[in-house]
Amino acid sequence: MNVSLPAGLLPRMVPAERRGRAIVIVLAGITLALSLGLPAGTEPADALGWRAAFAALALPAVLLVVWIRRRVPGFPGEARDERVPLPRVAALPGIGTVLSVTLTRLVGHQVMYPYVAPFSEHTGFGRTGPVLLVFGAATVVGIWLTGLLIDRCPRRTLLGALALLASAMLALGRYAGHGAALLVSVALWGAAFGGTPTLIQTALVDSSGPANADVAASLQTTVYNAGIAAGSLIGGLILAGPGADALPWTTFLLVTLTLTIVAAGRRHAFPRGAARS
Repeated sequence: MNVSLPAGLLPRMVPAERRGRAIVIVLAGITLALSLGLPAGTEPADALGWRAAFAALALPAVLLVVWIRRRVPGFPGEARDERVPLPRVAALPGIGTVLSVTLTRLVGHQVMYPYVAPFSEHTGFGRTGPVLLVFGAATVVGIWLTGLLIDRCPRRTLLGALALLASAMLALGRYAGHGAALLVSVALWGAAFGGTPTLIQTALVDSSGPANADVAASLQTTVYNAGIAAGSLIGGLILAGPGADALPWTTFLLVTLTLTIVAAGRRHAFPRGAARS
C-alpha cells in the first residue's frame, strides 16, 4: 500500500485549509478496501472462483488508469538537487512522533483484525460474516465524521478516535461473550479505525510541509507495512499461546500507548491548532 505519491500531490492540488478533507477522500479508498474488501470478495470468489474475482477487479483498474490519465492534473517532478535527503526529512520536528503513532496504531489493529474469525468463534458468536459487515459499515461512518472534523480540530478528533478504539477493546475483552455487546464493540472499533489513518496522514503532511510530503509519506508507508507484518505476527503468537481472550487486551495496551504519544506530541506532531503551510 503506497500513499506517498498521493500525499505528495494533494498539497499542490488543494488549498491548505482543505488539505485534511482531501486526504480523507483519497485514503477512504484504502480504508474501505481494507475493511470491506474481504467480505466483498469472499462471496464472488466462493461462487465463481478466485480467478473470476481477480478478473472482475482488472477491468475497473484499467478504466481508473485511463481516467487518471485524462482528468488528474500533472505536476512537474523535482530536480535531484532540490530534493531534501530522506534522513533530513526524517529528522524534521514531529516526523518521528507521527511515525511512532503509525507503528503502534497499526500493530495494535493487526493484532486483532486478522483473527476476528477465531476470536468470534471463541466467544460463542461464531459468525464472522456479520462481524466483518458491521466493522466495514462502521468504517464508513468513521470516515464521514472525520471528513467533517479534520480541518477544524484534527488533534481532538484523533484523540477521540483513539479513546473510542481503546473503549471498544475494553468492551471486547470483558463482554464479547454477549452477541450484542460483541457487535456494538466491533462497530465502535470500525468507526475509530475509519478515521485514524487520515488523521495521522494529515499530521505527517503538516509536519513535513508540502514540499517534503512525498518523502515523508514513503517513510510512513514503510512503517505502515512493518506494523501490519509485526501486528499479524504478534497476534498469531498470542492466539497460539495465551489464546483469543488476550487479543483485545493486547490491542488495548498498544492503543493506550498510541494515545499517550499523541497527547504528548502537542508541540510539533499533533498541535492544538491546525496551522498549515
